[in-house]
Amino acid sequence: MSRHLHISTPHRHRHRSLAAATLLLALLVLAASCSTTKNLPEGDVLYTGVKEIAYDWTPAAAPGASSAGSPAAVSGASSVGSPAAVPGASSAGSPAAVPGGSSAGSPAVPGAFPPGDPVPDSVRSIVKANVSAALSRAPNNAIFGSNSVRWPLPIGLWIYNATVGSNSRFGRWVFDTFAKQPVTIASVNPAMRTQVAMQTLRANGFFRGHASATVLPSAKNPRKARVAYAVTPGPLFRIDTIERQPIVPVADSLIRATLPTTLIHSGDPFSADKLDAERKRIAKTLQSRGFYYFRPEHISFLADTIQRPGYVKLRMRPAPTMPPRARNQYRIGRTTITIFANNDFQVSDSTNNPTRTLQQQSGRRRAQRFPSRSDSLRRARSRDAFVMRWSGGDQAPLRMGAIRQYLIYQPGQLYHQRLHELMQGFLSGMGIFSNIQVNYTPRDTTDTCSVLDVNILGILDKPYESEFHAKVTNKTNGLLGPGIGWGMTKHNAFRGAENLNFNIYGTYEWQTGVQSSNADRGLLNSFELGTSLSLKYPRLMPRLLGRWAFMAQRRQAQRQGTPSFRSLATTTFKLDADWMNRASYFQMIRFSASMAYTYRRRPWFQHEITPLRLDYNMLVNSSERFDSIVASNQALYVSMRNQLVPSIAYTMTWTPRPRGGHTRSLILSFKEAGHIVNGIYALAGQGRKTRDKKLLGVPFAQFLKLTAEWRGSWAITDRSTIATRAMAGAVWSYGNSTMAPYADLFSVGGANSIRAFGVRTIGPGSYHPSASGWSYVDQVGNIKLEANAEWRVKIIGGLEAAVFLDAGNVWLMKPDAQRPGASIDASTFFREIALGTGLGIRYDLDFIVLRFDVGMGLHAPYDTGRSGYYNLPRFGDSLGYHIAVGYPF
Repeated sequence: MSRHLHISTPHRHRHRSLAAATLLLALLVLAASCSTTKNLPEGDVLYTGVKEIAYDWTPAAAPGASSAGSPAAVSGASSVGSPAAVPGASSAGSPAAVPGGSSAGSPAVPGAFPPGDPVPDSVRSIVKANVSAALSRAPNNAIFGSNSVRWPLPIGLWIYNATVGSNSRFGRWVFDTFAKQPVTIASVNPAMRTQVAMQTLRANGFFRGHASATVLPSAKNPRKARVAYAVTPGPLFRIDTIERQPIVPVADSLIRATLPTTLIHSGDPFSADKLDAERKRIAKTLQSRGFYYFRPEHISFLADTIQRPGYVKLRMRPAPTMPPRARNQYRIGRTTITIFANNDFQVSDSTNNPTRTLQQQSGRRRAQRFPSRSDSLRRARSRDAFVMRWSGGDQAPLRMGAIRQYLIYQPGQLYHQRLHELMQGFLSGMGIFSNIQVNYTPRDTTDTCSVLDVNILGILDKPYESEFHAKVTNKTNGLLGPGIGWGMTKHNAFRGAENLNFNIYGTYEWQTGVQSSNADRGLLNSFELGTSLSLKYPRLMPRLLGRWAFMAQRRQAQRQGTPSFRSLATTTFKLDADWMNRASYFQMIRFSASMAYTYRRRPWFQHEITPLRLDYNMLVNSSERFDSIVASNQALYVSMRNQLVPSIAYTMTWTPRPRGGHTRSLILSFKEAGHIVNGIYALAGQGRKTRDKKLLGVPFAQFLKLTAEWRGSWAITDRSTIATRAMAGAVWSYGNSTMAPYADLFSVGGANSIRAFGVRTIGPGSYHPSASGWSYVDQVGNIKLEANAEWRVKIIGGLEAAVFLDAGNVWLMKPDAQRPGASIDASTFFREIALGTGLGIRYDLDFIVLRFDVGMGLHAPYDTGRSGYYNLPRFGDSLGYHIAVGYPF
């Protein structure tokens, strides 16, 4: 019976598979037999994409005086019909004219292009991108959102025509799930798109630009058509004089002081985007000096294209709708913090949400620190207080000191938009609020009020957060297996915004591949279990240290006369434990304890200091096979032996703001292990160079480690970027150690390194070990140099291509008889640089980037038996394939 079932079951599966394949083929044939145009509305035509967008950039003659094409459609700018409508703007040397600006009839502005000259390439690229975006519309079954390239099988249209109007439940489900509505010429509306394109031209200074559309029916089916667009930008208008009308004296002086950074200049091509950016720049300048209610829309531009042919005279003035309070300069008054538990914030009525209050009065000493400047300011300081209110319970859910450090304003200080953004970010970054809002309210309703009270509303997040994750690992040593992990975090653990986190994880692995022997082929022969516990404080601990750092920063801010703000600092205590079992080899237990400070004094600088970290590795069991391996491999022995690693570390990260499409960052790291312990031994009478000194009964490591990494990217065009990375590192073992622990040594190769080679398959130097199950542990060094460059080009939609070049290697500082050619040598240095190139495809899903890279080796640093710089034996052997998530750097 069982034999019969065993034989017949595959036949049943084959019959079912064949039936399913036949049904699927029948559905595809039925769908393909349907016309893609038979259910179009009467008189409409199926849109199949854009044939071309042709631009005629033929230089035009200088435009004459005409009112046609004045930029009335520009946001924030209006046209003036005659010179009389702009009094004081036309006469040369008018007091209102900006120094250096040209007036009607004056010579051209130095450096400006005459109106008949060719359009600059930078302007062309911007205009083409904006106009193409206005004219483009993706047809059905477009490839990655392209407006002209389509997939050959319009399955969505087939299903639409086959199931539209279906009365069956299955037919409606298929229609709702798979059908795609036909994109028609009427829905694309080419005439409307050409009007938008002409508005775009006018907004970029082409006031006489023209765009037209031609519908091109298909020769095979007249109910299908493509659209061809023709765009003639015409002459480019440039800015002539710029007149700035007064707002209030303080604001005018601030605007004059920042004129060197203005975004509009006489002679520049007219651009509505530049005018809008200038309004935002001025608003940001004023908001950083107390003008809380000032907005970009409170500035308007009048533009006159009549007085001087080919040029635009601009007048910047306060908008008629600007409210009186936008002219006031405000200072900070009281700060009130209202805290709600997650389940208490139901309605805003205070009677239904009773709150309790904790008040921190300012006192006489605080008032004396700020010399008064006005009666309103004195009144604000006399009533100054930091007040915290909360709902429910006698005990506040959050201590005042926990949130007080993030209130970077000081009473009496001018409102500063940048400080507001920092404070909002600091409060959100505490990790204990599901919602945090910072609002400002004038002290009174008069037009002369100059005091803002700060009202902070915070809704506490749920106190517990849990996560579960699963993965499958495939390591270079042939170990394959699943892993799971679970973690829980308690937010605001001790009412001080602390985060208490607990994690536990485990992995199971079994040996695969031809490297493994029969003894290794167990179903479950290796495992790893680990756990960690961490406590993160949103401040420097102990409190005395945090207070000292704050006072030092306050004194510096007072000396420099800049607004002071409190640094973002955290303290993290962490315990880790890990139990690793490798069948047929060893069992190891690792413990670690650390305390780390993260300190951000400026937004672009971050400092991470680890004043204490202890790592303890204990080999609890080993096999004869493993003992024979480590007996002949010093690096593996040092990394696996019982040892204690007491260390301190420092990392500085510099990430300035991007400028002009250029981003850059620098990471410097320093780590020292064992020096303090060795110094204590020296004080006790043991020599500093004495080896094998022990701490708690085991040897301790002693080394210095330095690393530096630079990253930069440059936008070549709006669709291409050059990204680079350079990394250097060195580890120097001394005193009680001859070799640093394995985890602190360097390696190269892999998806984020030299992509033509696998992880730990090259180096150190020209050394190349024989193939074995543990050969990969030999390929590490204590010197590393690596450089990468990548040209990234956007193709269609989120699809991106890349061409890359990778180079680097690792070396040993001193020769090793067991690894010949591994030490660094100036005479052979350049031949030992591994070099690889390759191509990559990436797809950006907004929330994640999927990457596939194919690396091709150009030069291997070891002897391959082939002479010449390209020394890879076979082309197929030089290829490396990598599937990864995210960019490599």
